[in-house]
Amino acid sequence: MKRSIILFLLTFSVTSGVVGTFYYLKHQHDQSAATKPAPVADAEQNAQKTTAQEEATDETTPSTSDAGKQAATSATEPSAPVSDLPPVFPDEDLLTSTDEKPADEKPTEETPATDSAEEEVTLPEGVKPNNEAHKTALVVVEKLKTDDPATALQKMVDKQQVSPQAAAVITDWLKENQPADVQEIGDIRNHADGTKTYRYRVTTANGENDLLLDILTDKAGQNPFIATAATTPSDKTMLLASSDSMTVAEGFIQAVREGDMSKARSMVNNKTVSAATLAGLCMIFEEGTFVLSSKTPIRNTVLNPRAAMYLVYVVPSDNPDAPKVEANHIAMSLTRLDESWQITGVGTDRLLDIYLTGAQKEGGRYFPIVKNPKGGESLALYFDFDDANLTPRSERQLQIVADILRESKGKLDIAGHTDDLGTEEYNLKLSERRAESVRQVLIKFGVAPEQITTKGLGKNEPRQLLSETDDEDQMDFKRGENRRAEIYLDFES
Repeated sequence: MKRSIILFLLTFSVTSGVVGTFYYLKHQHDQSAATKPAPVADAEQNAQKTTAQEEATDETTPSTSDAGKQAATSATEPSAPVSDLPPVFPDEDLLTSTDEKPADEKPTEETPATDSAEEEVTLPEGVKPNNEAHKTALVVVEKLKTDDPATALQKMVDKQQVSPQAAAVITDWLKENQPADVQEIGDIRNHADGTKTYRYRVTTANGENDLLLDILTDKAGQNPFIATAATTPSDKTMLLASSDSMTVAEGFIQAVREGDMSKARSMVNNKTVSAATLAGLCMIFEEGTFVLSSKTPIRNTVLNPRAAMYLVYVVPSDNPDAPKVEANHIAMSLTRLDESWQITGVGTDRLLDIYLTGAQKEGGRYFPIVKNPKGGESLALYFDFDDANLTPRSERQLQIVADILRESKGKLDIAGHTDDLGTEEYNLKLSERRAESVRQVLIKFGVAPEQITTKGLGKNEPRQLLSETDDEDQMDFKRGENRRAEIYLDFES
């Protein structure tokens, strides 16, 4: 009996303590909530915002889960013309977030579910979104193709899936354009809070300007919200003064893909990015060996108000859906000068080496850019045995070189070479004919004759030295590399 009483008293004491602790903590929490000041934006964090974007966001900094809701309810239509609004990213000019929403938290009435934006839309057959942001972009375009896009867009604004600023730009764009397709451009992670922004280009079917959509998601890539929109020329290489760093990166890649050396050079610092590097990139894409990855081809790695770095993923053209792990990349660094961005560094990873391997499998020898013994870089063009005629591939390479020379005061020093077979006198004349063949093609492409000098070196400066241990195949390969004309790429002198 005493034992039962003791147990009862112990149980009663524990229960009373738990209940008392609960009410004490609750009282403390209520007091803290009552006195806690409302969050305000940090002036330094948001100093990068443009005037138009400051008008399109609340004075408070939205949390990740509430970014769409607060921007939608507090934004006002920008005073600047919508066509002048620069495309933006969070770290450069856009939204910042301080709070995070757990990845597994379910949408509530205050945070509309993504499905509500898609309930009346069926994506085209065969179209498979890569992620929630991509799905949102596809849904928006399908809504813009309906008979009443204005009403559909307003519903998305009401559901807080599109900011009023973005809606205003989209509405204005629709007055002169009809949406055709959605292209992924790239993404950027806001390392401060883990939020992510994805950029998509909505191409026009009948106009001159495309539409850029920047879609903000939370840390887990959920709750996509179209934060900003902007118009941009359909010609990706035609940059506006307000173009941000990713737009410049996209334009540069388009320029080298088109082999447009003039535009490519206008986007880079010519003191830190050599013309030879640009020529090599143009040659790679001209041959069609590589294409841009279809899934998020441009990825940001560093971004602040004055510097940015991007990786541009390319994949073999015969396997365009290759995963990122099998892709190679072009690395770019950019610096902001005054109000515009300039590319100050370009790296090609293993692209040139891979290109070499593929070109050699097709027959013949091909090295787009080689190191010159004098320092710097040279373009090497190869010839068949006892032949001074250029191949169609070599002529395409020379077209790219000619494009550079026509716009510069530089000069080319062309040296012809041969293998070790034959007399020295015969090889000297053959090497001179090879150098002259290159000269004539460049003149045909518009290069001034006074910009070109030639010389024949015969068999005196081989790229590959023969060895007594070489078998017949090895000797044939080395002799093939020695039958060449080298162009010393000095574009700036």
